[in-house]
Amino acid sequence: MSAFAAALAAVHADTNIGTPADFRRPPGPWIPARVVLSRPTDTVGGLGGPGTRAGSLAATILAGDIAPLEPQRGDELLLNGTVHRVDDAERDPLGLSWRLILAET
Repeated sequence: MSAFAAALAAVHADTNIGTPADFRRPPGPWIPARVVLSRPTDTVGGLGGPGTRAGSLAATILAGDIAPLEPQRGDELLLNGTVHRVDDAERDPLGLSWRLILAET
């Protein structure tokens, strides 16, 4: 495990930062994982991806937690009893995690 992978795993495992969640590609089974949540405040376009919408909910999930799946639009993330639909997914440059832009369903 690289230093980056170890650091990312430690952040997700920290109960003050990481949040338990379940991921699935409907109609498949739920896969337990931990995510780090954030709320982007502005749109950032032109940086290799479509950017994000202001006020959207973003979740970073470890790629290894959901392998071999690669998140895509329409997948679902269950957080605190609420199902969120994945609007967009972008893998980090090292391939260790995915940033999911979520919409409440």
